[in-house]
Amino acid sequence: MVAGVVERRQTRPILSNILMRAEGGQLVLTGTDLEVEMVTWAAGDVATEGATTVPGRKFLDIIRSLPAQSMVEIQREDGRLKVTAGRSRFLVSTMPAEDFPNIDEVAWEAEFSVDGPVVRKLIDKTQFCMAQQDVRYYLNGLMLETMPGSLKAVTADGHRLALCEQRIETIDIGEKQVIIPRKGVVEMLRVLAGTEGSVVVKLASNHIRIEEKDLVFTSKLVDGRFPDYNRVVPARVESVAVVGRDVLKEMLSRVGVVSTEKYRGVRLKFNGNILTASAHNPEQDEASEELELQKAVGEFEVGFNVGYLIDAVTAVDGKNIELGWNDIGGGCRIRDADDVGAAVYVVMPVRL
Repeated sequence: MVAGVVERRQTRPILSNILMRAEGGQLVLTGTDLEVEMVTWAAGDVATEGATTVPGRKFLDIIRSLPAQSMVEIQREDGRLKVTAGRSRFLVSTMPAEDFPNIDEVAWEAEFSVDGPVVRKLIDKTQFCMAQQDVRYYLNGLMLETMPGSLKAVTADGHRLALCEQRIETIDIGEKQVIIPRKGVVEMLRVLAGTEGSVVVKLASNHIRIEEKDLVFTSKLVDGRFPDYNRVVPARVESVAVVGRDVLKEMLSRVGVVSTEKYRGVRLKFNGNILTASAHNPEQDEASEELELQKAVGEFEVGFNVGYLIDAVTAVDGKNIELGWNDIGGGCRIRDADDVGAAVYVVMPVRL
């Protein structure tokens, strides 16, 4: 867990290391890149208390190479760390623990307890819509919003948006918005992957912290204001088509094979209860396929990035997809037709 936040190539060599502290009958490990910090611990037989730092990835590779049930003895001698397990012996370079940076003391402003799987679902259902290296830096992350009795996750990259909300009656910290950077989101998912119980979430003006039984994860926040997503997600739509999730995903995947790698455009033509998807490329390859809608709409055509459509359809859990429009020049609202309170996705059209 700790080695995951450590970067191999750092301007400061100490940031490639993990901090090891032997104290109070346990081994405490810390990794950071100054944006995110991971602290975890395990019980051990501590003969002498002390601290040092070792190369994170190298130490992980050593421990991984040992048999699963090995008892590992760790000892510092002559500026190096001696790692012994059975007949194996390693000597690893170290750097002084005093040089290791810590995230400054944070004045936490709010905290709440929530089931780990709930937060994991919110992130999982939305994180794929985060922007990558967008000049609008506030889009390069995930916005977490607390409301009385609910928690929302929202991501957007200018071409699509994802929103997932969960009712949580125990949240009573008022309305707060924080933007977690991309790396923080990825590491939070790793933290929550094996969590079945509750976690404590702490919020400050520029940090978020997740505390689990034997792990503490802290991330800096993106300094900025997330756009008003309510202007993008239509509360009501005039045209609604309903189609089976799996058949739509399979059709888009097949037709998308001939779309160009750069543009990935696919044309959707709605006509009553028939939906036709088509695509072509500069090499004159073409593909088209039609399927029957469960709920008919009027006649119109619209183009989309097929990858964005497939991502949104894949993220929906239900068997049936609801596609909704107010204006074909605006976004297409995609959600579970049988559970309209679940996640909502908006994909903007492209000109083909």
